Amino acid sequence: MRAQLSIKNNFRIWKIKTKHGLITTPLFMPDATYGAVTAVSTQDLIDTNTEALCTTTLHLEQQLGSEYLEKFGGIHKLMSWGRPILTDSGGFQVFSLINRQKNSKNIISNAGCSFTNPLEGSFNFLSPEISQVIQHRIGSDIRVVLDEPVIGDGSLASINESVKRTTLWAKRSKKTFLELHGLSEKDFDDPNIDRPLLAAVIQGGNNFQAREESAKQLIDIGFDIYSFGGIPVHDTHSWKNDAPTGFYQELIEFVANLIPVDKIRYGLGIGNPDNLAYAISKGWDIFDCVLPTRNARHSYLYVHKGQGDVAYKHYDVLHVKTNRYKFDNGPIDAECSCSTCKSISRAYLKYLLHTKNPTGYRYATIHNLQFFNDFIANIKTAKHA
Repeated sequence: MRAQLSIKNNFRIWKIKTKHGLITTPLFMPDATYGAVTAVSTQDLIDTNTEALCTTTLHLEQQLGSEYLEKFGGIHKLMSWGRPILTDSGGFQVFSLINRQKNSKNIISNAGCSFTNPLEGSFNFLSPEISQVIQHRIGSDIRVVLDEPVIGDGSLASINESVKRTTLWAKRSKKTFLELHGLSEKDFDDPNIDRPLLAAVIQGGNNFQAREESAKQLIDIGFDIYSFGGIPVHDTHSWKNDAPTGFYQELIEFVANLIPVDKIRYGLGIGNPDNLAYAISKGWDIFDCVLPTRNARHSYLYVHKGQGDVAYKHYDVLHVKTNRYKFDNGPIDAECSCSTCKSISRAYLKYLLHTKNPTGYRYATIHNLQFFNDFIANIKTAKHA
């Protein structure tokens, strides 16, 4: 059995079996973008109770090459990481690149994405089929189909085109996935066959009708996981007066309700602790984001309530590089059990980060990872009570 769902007090708990261990939801995955979580070791990840990682298909292909990874024995072996790994499709990175760089060779069509590699200027092509082949060679436990994101609200025409292309690519991605594993459609639905899990991405921008149509089309194809594609933000309006600025609570809840109860729901890129808590309360199961690790390197530390200098609903933030901590000999967070909080002061971490010492990046990243993992664990404990 690949995945089993239990619901207690309207709280969803998935137990997901993978080749590299069991995942229990809700789950937060830090991003190991280039096959590593910046500034920390594999042992640091284990020590902070990190259950699984998300890594980036396109970057691994460009930096290492998936053929090399396959010959080596897969990304798990290379990283000495024995826990689950999710690979994205590479699509978000390609579309970000295409929209940042105006180049006549950067083209999106039904065939796939043509683009120039910014590292060396070579011409590259990513299709639904190629994305699945790369992820297969990487050897990930959860794989994502190629989709076409919508930037911002977009025009209705661009949104509808994105939904149409996302469905077309999803069909081709699943066909390739089945061929790579020698499976039929019937085999895909057999819970007793061990295989990686496959995730589709619901698109539609901030258009509720388009999201509904995208979800319907993808559900008709059939996947293990359904994901929220794009960034759930609103700039000018909200149906709820108390909705946090920027985070589109109504859209997150609406899309969750489009996905069958017995399917895993994946909130790509959701990483603010308040947003995580809200999304979990509305039925989302797994998440990934760069926030805890990237913000750590910018002296932005997540701490328990009452421990920081800026307060949010479920957490505080400690801007440790500011002068107010120059003589602070206290721990980063008195309620945290991580090795950073047990061993160094705020003043010392301020100094390390101010001088851009890599040791400071490691200390800060360890703390933020521990905070996020504890945050999710505490939600699990509270809901189980």
